[in-house]
Amino acid sequence: MAASSLERAKAAPLAIYLNMNTLKRDPEFLDLLLPHTQNITSLCCIDFLTIEELTQALPNFPKSTPNLQSLDLIKSGHTDWTQTIDPFDFSAHALRKLSLSDIPLYPSFLSLRSLTKLSLLDYGFNLHLDTLLNFLEENHSLESATLTIGFAEPSLCRSSRQTPVGNRLQHLLITYTDAMSARALISGIALRRGAALKIHCHDRTARLANVLSVVSATQLLNLSSPTFMGYRSWPRSIRLHGPDGSFSYESTSKQGDPFEELPLLPLNNIRKLRINCLGSWIPTKFRLSDFPSLQVLAIDGGTSVSLRSTVLPDHTSSPLLKTIAILNCSVTEDFVAKLVQLASDRGNNNSTSLHRVVIVDSKGRLPGVASVERLRKCVPVVEVMQGNELPKGLW
Repeated sequence: MAASSLERAKAAPLAIYLNMNTLKRDPEFLDLLLPHTQNITSLCCIDFLTIEELTQALPNFPKSTPNLQSLDLIKSGHTDWTQTIDPFDFSAHALRKLSLSDIPLYPSFLSLRSLTKLSLLDYGFNLHLDTLLNFLEENHSLESATLTIGFAEPSLCRSSRQTPVGNRLQHLLITYTDAMSARALISGIALRRGAALKIHCHDRTARLANVLSVVSATQLLNLSSPTFMGYRSWPRSIRLHGPDGSFSYESTSKQGDPFEELPLLPLNNIRKLRINCLGSWIPTKFRLSDFPSLQVLAIDGGTSVSLRSTVLPDHTSSPLLKTIAILNCSVTEDFVAKLVQLASDRGNNNSTSLHRVVIVDSKGRLPGVASVERLRKCVPVVEVMQGNELPKGLW
């Protein structure tokens, strides 16, 4: 099959995935591949113990792949690779995507200036932070970066820069297990307004305030409102995104309540709020009164959330709220009755009327016909349907 596919591909661009453990058992595959290496545009190589394994599999790499645009290198997890000699020469390449997992960030990588996407995973990062920051700043085409770094020595994460580096990043994801590395990266990188920042934390005790304690008020405003700020402390996350000042909350457990930390963030501009109740619960600290500009409230129950009417606002809170959308929740008759009362009260008090209610459920757990008809008498648009997605354009 491989021989036939390569023959039919002729000069078409090739995306190649090499597992070194598999190649050791089936080395003849390389005999089929070698005549086509000049056509490789995307290469992913995993489970190799030394760089020599890669250069032996693809002789004269990377010169043998002149059209290479995307490179993923993932070292085997069974070895402590401390090789320091730079085996690569990318001077003739225009790599667009680079992903390294426990691979040294060699000088040849640092010289790349055509990247649009960078992914770096290294829990024993041995370069100084400023070297990495210079790299991010000098790559003017870089749009997206994922940094999962644990500095090998504390001194490596102490930047001598006075201000965060400027860059053209549109998306930045920082994943960490220790707050020291995360703080160094977050405080060293200044994103433009409109860019997206996500912070994934694997420390159950970490709090948003601790992670962002090194960020100035100006940076925090740029990151959170009306742009994008994401925070995840497994198994919970907070994310703000825009440019319209949207907010999404996720939880997979009842451990802690991230809404306790919301006063740290400016919420006045949030116009869309989505709560993903993946752990079958609604956070107790959640208050719609914290979102005075809210226009759209969406609740995704995952599979088993039974909605309580207490999650709904009264007619005085969230005065601009126009749309309530519910996905995969068990909607009780009591909840529908509260919706009807809310819509009626708003209409009678000359406040912004509730304009649209959307109820979607993948298992057909929908309110009865009589309840829906009562709701339609006081809400102009009521949509009730079976499915697993909210209507497009709503969120």
